[in-house]
Amino acid sequence: MTVPCLNLQRIQRSFPTREEPRKVLNGIDLEIHTGDRIILFGPSGCGKTTLLHLMAFLDQPSGGQLDFKGEKTDQWSETRRCKIRAQEIGMVFQQFHLLPHHSVWDNLNLRLRYLPQTDPLQDHAERLLEKVGLADRKKQSARLLSGGEKQRLCIARAMLLQPSLFLADEPTGNLDEANADKVRELFMGVSTRGAAMVIATHDKRWFEFATRVYRFNQGQLEQIAL
Repeated sequence: MTVPCLNLQRIQRSFPTREEPRKVLNGIDLEIHTGDRIILFGPSGCGKTTLLHLMAFLDQPSGGQLDFKGEKTDQWSETRRCKIRAQEIGMVFQQFHLLPHHSVWDNLNLRLRYLPQTDPLQDHAERLLEKVGLADRKKQSARLLSGGEKQRLCIARAMLLQPSLFLADEPTGNLDEANADKVRELFMGVSTRGAAMVIATHDKRWFEFATRVYRFNQGQLEQIAL
């Protein structure tokens, strides 16, 4: 059996409150392999974003074990976490995290800053802008983009390094149906190149894209039959 790209075992995450800790994740078990297209389905506030942040090493679990490509991550240094995030993970956030006064091109190429060889990726960046319909916005300031254009720029940025793990949080939440279809087509291309994908959404139209779908129920995951 192949080693999972990501393996979550009994993952818990709680947040302090004035009274008692608020438990958001309560024993998540999930194996994610190359080529998987996993949908995390549920309404706002159910824990989807919290789980994605743990998968991206932007947060740490309150309990349980998370392995990345067979390597235990609980003792990773922050430097190690940042390196893996920069080189192995692409993530589309609900909050765009763009530099508003920088151009579309500059925002896209920020991911290349710490790489020794970037020339081949410049052509890839140009093609990505074409695919997401932003080639004619290349020199425009990010603050002047519409919500849907910002979303598409974030998707291109996440795809730029062809990550082994691709995470997306409501990736079509700001898009009309035509552009949402284009995004699903782009994501399928990411999957066929070998990435493991996890997409959090409340939109059932993503079910057709999925290899597995899970619903949140009281901090745990229940698989939905396709």
